[in-house]
Formats: sequence, structure tokens, C-alpha cells
Amino acid sequence: MKTSLRTYLYFALTLLLVSFSASMVRAQYTSVSGTVTDAKTGEPLPFVNISFVNKNIGTTTDLNGYYEIKTQWASDKLRASFVGYKPQERMIQPGEKQEVNFELKQTAEQLKEVEIKADKKKRYRNKDNPAVILIRNVLKYRDENRMNSENLEYLEYNKYTKDEYDLNNFTDKWTKRNSLRSFKIAFQYIDTSDMNGKPYIPILIKEKVSKIYFRSDPKAEKEVVKGLKLSGFENSVFGEGVSQFLDKLGSEVDIYDNTIDLLDKSFTSPISGLGPNVYRYYITDSMMIDGVKFKELSFIPRDPQLVAFTGKMLVGDSSLNYVVKEIEMNVDSRININFLEDLRINQEFTYHDSIGWILTKDKMTVDIQPADEGLGLYNTKTVSYDDFIINKPRADDIYSGLNNEVIGDSATERNDKFWEEMRHDTLTDQEEGIYQMADTIQSLPEFKTVANVGEFLLSGYTKAGPIDIGPITSFMSYNDVEGIRFRVGGRTNLNFHENWRFEGYGAYGINDERWKYSGTAEYYFSKTPLTKLHLSYTDDVYQPGFDVNWSDNDNIFLSLRRGPADNMLYQQKWTAYFQKEWFIGLQNTFRIDNKNLMSSAFNDFVQFGSDYTPQGDPIDKIEPINVTELTLRTRLAINEKFVQGRFARSQIKTTAPVFTFDYTYSPPQISDYEYHKLYLSITKRFKLGIFGFSDVEVEGNKIFGAVPYPLLVIHRGNETFTYDDRSFNLMNFVEFGSDQSASIMVQHHFNGLLTSNVPFMDRLKWRAVVSAKAVMGSLSDANTDTTNTDLVVLPEEMGTLERKPYVEVSAGIENILKLFRFDIVKRLTYLDNEGVSELWGVKGYGIRGKIQISF
Repeated sequence: MKTSLRTYLYFALTLLLVSFSASMVRAQYTSVSGTVTDAKTGEPLPFVNISFVNKNIGTTTDLNGYYEIKTQWASDKLRASFVGYKPQERMIQPGEKQEVNFELKQTAEQLKEVEIKADKKKRYRNKDNPAVILIRNVLKYRDENRMNSENLEYLEYNKYTKDEYDLNNFTDKWTKRNSLRSFKIAFQYIDTSDMNGKPYIPILIKEKVSKIYFRSDPKAEKEVVKGLKLSGFENSVFGEGVSQFLDKLGSEVDIYDNTIDLLDKSFTSPISGLGPNVYRYYITDSMMIDGVKFKELSFIPRDPQLVAFTGKMLVGDSSLNYVVKEIEMNVDSRININFLEDLRINQEFTYHDSIGWILTKDKMTVDIQPADEGLGLYNTKTVSYDDFIINKPRADDIYSGLNNEVIGDSATERNDKFWEEMRHDTLTDQEEGIYQMADTIQSLPEFKTVANVGEFLLSGYTKAGPIDIGPITSFMSYNDVEGIRFRVGGRTNLNFHENWRFEGYGAYGINDERWKYSGTAEYYFSKTPLTKLHLSYTDDVYQPGFDVNWSDNDNIFLSLRRGPADNMLYQQKWTAYFQKEWFIGLQNTFRIDNKNLMSSAFNDFVQFGSDYTPQGDPIDKIEPINVTELTLRTRLAINEKFVQGRFARSQIKTTAPVFTFDYTYSPPQISDYEYHKLYLSITKRFKLGIFGFSDVEVEGNKIFGAVPYPLLVIHRGNETFTYDDRSFNLMNFVEFGSDQSASIMVQHHFNGLLTSNVPFMDRLKWRAVVSAKAVMGSLSDANTDTTNTDLVVLPEEMGTLERKPYVEVSAGIENILKLFRFDIVKRLTYLDNEGVSELWGVKGYGIRGKIQISF
């Protein structure tokens, strides 16, 4: 299953396991909207605070003075307050949808630096705007004001990070349901959020203690992790799901960076060089602190659907080089991000004599809401720093290495005494209670039952003690060689062994009346860093040129094709490999493959120069083709981030490139053919701020030696109706083969940039996506020599890329119902080949779709 889909399905399971019901109890929601205007001029007022009296539930007005609040914990009174105006309260009707407008009267004290009213008659301009002048001064000195200034030769300090995950948005009625009576222990830890007033139950805490080392020349920064702890449901599918989902929320926030990566998006920072083009700034208050004048600078996106923040910062005057002392950043609910109910970032900075301004308080709270009404999830991350050491040189090996983060050998094995000493703050009673609550809940039969059901829905496997049976999507499928195919399989789980894993299946085809089977054994010496031994044997059908990384090839949903599935072969394959991760980001794999390739009823391995019978059948065949390949793979992924599951590892995509290089040799002493293969792949994500992000993959292949066509580079085609990121979606299987080739695949996601101003699409939060893919290649003389009787005749449908590259492009819409993506794919070359896809009678077009869940 593709990582992004798997991650978010795990999120759905997280809510399922705690709620024990797919249908949540619907409470009475109060929905209030309206506008706030100046009572005298009638002009709309932005940045007005709107809140329910005696509740931590509120919002602020936008540039048009408009606000909207929806909650199930409303009081009967709504309050509007704003600096320079008299507060005003209005009675409302809880449980109803209503409109409440405010007309605020000015007080005697008014800000004179700039008018912050959204006067529609006066266009907002950057020129001569005091607020824009102020933010430009902040930008001028940002490199001097940020921590880890280049003025310091060396800096080191301790860092403590705490991630807390809480279930929220439930009611008293929900907690009293009979189906949840066994879980009353969890309700002892209910608390109320200070962000939006929702009740919540802590369910999991993730803690990290580390030491940061900074050197200015040559520049290097290293984080050495001394302790890692996941408290709560860490040993269950529940804990794996929460961890996989919430590790996607984002990295640490540096307000002085141009972009801030959160929720798989690149937000433009309000202190970015692009800030004056993305935001509107207003001076909304001023105050004296320790004899220095500070101004409150509020900011709001020019377009509410831009990936940007709404908030305010406290900026010092010229005597402090316009430093930011405090900042609060929020996200507008209209932004094109799925499942996001609320997000707030608070940071405070304190002056240190030897260092300058350092970050002393860093807190981010994210409220994830998968549906408009129902259970949600908080993630609150707090980071604190202490024990600053200035200009103390360390040994060079402290700063060396490819990765910025290094995890200590015993980081995950720290005892309670270590955590008591290293925590900057003690855990609350609710946080401490997670240990007891998790142990109790996981022992309940109800929890185990729902966990098993959830595992089945997500992975397709059903748990039977130490064995998982499945996957259900491969129980039955179809192709032209086998006809209807039945398969039964299974794998071991952690109940069997923490290090050993066995997997296997048996399958039978109705048409070819042939049994197929596979068996795998793996031993994990360690999972982080990864070291494992793999042994497997497979006797099954094989489709050349079909390679998807998100499903088995016999998935029932891949049985529907636009052409006959008759160019399959039979393959008997032994595989053994040893995989060693030297440190996070660098892996080597030594692999041995022994393959027997045999023709099927629709394919013969016809020898070059073969004679034919009067009936047209070839006389001279080469069967089976037997080779043994020795492969050494090197994979380099600098600063790679991932989530380690119970066995599998899920990569979290970052902007760091990933390099993969394979060298393969087939020795003549144990193979029918001698050849060498080289393979190189480079993948990288480019984040472009408000313009979205691009994923790029470049591949190259080279074969030295003469080989039969099944051993050539058969370029990845796709005859199904699903869209695959790494395949040529309008190329047929076995359509092109090469012994040397180069390809590039580029896919760009606009994150709503193009659709945010398109009627209908903006409200549905659809997003545009485009791609371009090309491959060029050739066959050497050694592999086109018709006098070489060791080679076989190419299939009629297989050609080469000698004349020109294969090129296809696509344009599509994703985030349809937060689930689907559909592309129109256009094939630009080789339109005269047989079996080219058609759409409404036009060659070279096709519509492809996929399930794709993302923020």
C-alpha cells in the first residue's frame, strides 16, 4: 500500500480504536457568523477578537470584518473586543445557526500610527505603509537576530521535545455510551484545551532529549539524540498509526526561514523575503517593555487560501535591531488543507548576553478533524532549551557525518531515572496516567477485537494468533494466462517473534491448471539502524514491465486492463540478500538471485535463426532461461526521515535527495549468460512555497553483454486504469526494451494555487497536478545480432527507442472528496504503435485515477 494512503488510513484507525464506532454521536452544534464594523464609519474591522464568554473558544475577523465559529461547547453570550474600541457582548441561541453582527464604538485612545480598518475605498499598498516599513526592517536584521548567529564560533545546548497526542471533540453523552463502559479509566484524564475549549484525553506522549552542537567555520550543525521515548500504545497498531500520521505534521519551526514545512505543505513565513507580497501587515498596538518600545505587528494572507499564516508578532524598535520578541501564528480555516481544524504556534525569545536573542518558549498545537462533526486529534509539541555553552571547541568527529541528526545507541533504552533528570518540566498527572491507561486498555478484549478489525481494513490481513491471513485483495484475480486465479496466503506477526518473520502463499490458475507458490523468511538483527537477512523462493507468473510499489501485481483491482494480459512468463526464483544500514541514510544490500524463466501458452522463447514447422510453430527454442545474478546495492539518503513500524519502514519525504546505485554481475560458471548491469536512480522533492512542490526522479540503466529479451531493461508500462507515479501510464507492457536508457519523471502539485480562485473548485478544495515523463534508450549491436543463436526473437509487440524518446504528459485534479485523483494523460510519441490507448476515438489519450489521501 502506498505510504501516503497507508499513513492516513492509520489515522482513521486511530480514531476507530478509541471511539469503537464508525458513527459518532452527533451533538448540537452552534454556528455563528457575521461581520464587525466601525459604528461611526461603517467600515469593516479586521483582527477583532470574537469569543464565547467564559469559554476558550474564539476566532478573529478577516480583512472584510467577517467571522465564523462552529462549536458544540458554546455559551449563550458572544463577545467582540479590539484595541481602541469598547468591547461588546451579544446573546446567542446555543445549538442554532445564526448571524450576529457587531458595531463597535471607538474609545478615546486610538492608535495614530496607521489605520487598521479595512477601508474598501482605499486600496492597501506597500508603499509608504508604516507596517510594511517595519517588516522590512525585521527582514534587514533577521540573520543577526536569529539564534546560532554566525558571530559565534561554537555553540552547544540541551534540547527537550515533548509531543503529546490527545483525542478531542467528544461530549459527555459520548463518554456514557454502553459500548465504552470498559474504558472509564480513560475518562479520568479528561482536560480542556486552552486553544479552542475542546475537552480532550491524552493518549500518547513522545519525548526526545538531545544535545545540539553548532560550528560556524566550516559550518556544521549536529543533533545528538540521547533519549527517545514513546509512551502509551507504542506496541500496538494504534501506536504505529498515530506515530506514522503525526510524524507527517511537520518539523521544527524557525520563523526566520523563508518557508515553514508543516502538514506536507510549505508555508510562507511572515518574516520571509516574499512576505510583503504574500501578506498584509498592520500595526495594531504598541507598548513599553523594560524601557523599550515594542509594536504589535499583525499579519494576514492577501488571499485566505494561500498557504500562509494569520497572526501577530511583537517587534522591538531600532535599539534592538527590530527583533521579534514574541510571535503567534494561526491558520485560516479556509486554507486548502485537509482535516485541519486549527493550528497555533507560539514562540517567545529572550535576550542572552553572550548569545543574543534565543528561543525560550516554542509551542505548536494542531487540531486534526477528519470530519466536520465527530472525534478529532490534538498534537501539541513543546520544545525547551537550556545549558548554553559558548565558544567551546569539540573534536571534529562531533560535527562530521552526512546526517544532521544522530541517534545514540541506547537512546530508546533509557530508564525512568534518566527521564526524571533530563526533562525540563515534570509530566502532568494526565500525562503520567497514559502509562496506566494504555496498559489497561490494551488488555481489554474489546480493544483487541477492534484492533484486529482495524488491521484487516487497513492491510487486508486478518489476525489469527501469531499468523495474519491475507491479503484479501489477492484472494481472487484474473489474467489471460491463468484465467481466474485463486490465492491464499499469510505472514507471521509480532506474537510469533520480534525478529523472525515468515510469509508465503499458494495460488492456482483455472486456465493453465498450474499451482504457484512463494515462501519468505526474514530475520531482523536490528530495525534502527536496519540490519536483516532475507531468503525467499517463488514459482509464479511474471509480467515483464509491470512494477508498482503500492500493491501486489495480482491485486483484484489491477485485473481490469485496457488490453489482454497474455504477455506473461513463468518464473522460478530463489533470492537471498543481506541488508546493512551503516547509519541512518546509508545502506548496502548484497543480493543473490537465481531465476528460471519459462514461456507461457502465449509466448515462446524462439531462437534466432530457428526453422518453423509447416504449421508455423518454431522448432528451435531456448527454455528455460537460467541466470544467477550477484547484486550490490548502495542507497544514500542524507538526513532521511522515516517511521519504523513493527517490521516495515515508511519513508517521510523531505527535500533531501535519495541516491540508489546497483551493480549486477551474472557469472558464466553458474548462468546461461554473462553480463554486467549498472543502475542509478536519483529522487528529490523541491518545495516551492506558495507554488507547491515538485517530485523528480532520474534513472539510468546500462547492460554490458548479450542477453535474451526478458533480461533487457523492459520499461515500466501500465495497462491498468490506475495512475502510477513511477510508470509510463500509456505505455503498454513489453512495448519497449533497451540495454541502455535514461529517463526522467517530474510531477508538480500546485497545492490549490491554480484552483483557489476558480468557482466551485475553491469551495471543494480541489487541487491541480501536472506531470511529464520521458525515456530514451537503445539496443546495442550485441543484442540485435540475429546470428547469435543464444538470443531469442523479440515479441512482435516489443520495439526500441532508437528513433526518439517516449514522452507522455498529464494534467489532473487531486483531493476530490479528499480521496481521489483523476488525470488526463497524453502520449506524445510512438502513436502509430499497436494497442495505443484511445479516448473518445482519439489516439494517445487516456483517463487514469488513483486513491490518494493527503493534507
